Amino acid sequence: MQNDMNTPDEYTLEVQESKEVWWASTKEYDLLVNGNLVRVRIAENPKSTEFYMYEDDSGWTEQHTEDGVMAIVYECWTNGELD
Repeated sequence: MQNDMNTPDEYTLEVQESKEVWWASTKEYDLLVNGNLVRVRIAENPKSTEFYMYEDDSGWTEQHTEDGVMAIVYECWTNGELD
């Protein structure tokens, strides 16, 4: 087998340690909330969680979770009901 990289034909490698130092995840949900279909995204990383809702006229916009539909989404997410 031809080695096109500038590495030796033979070598050894031993992983001494491996750890996750950063992560980020965004999940998208289509939810039926009180009979209304809503599309939401929940973006998480070690420092924050952000909630977004899709609306036809404005696209994805960040949402507050204190009241309305997003308060319901937030509570369900917090209780593990969206997994």
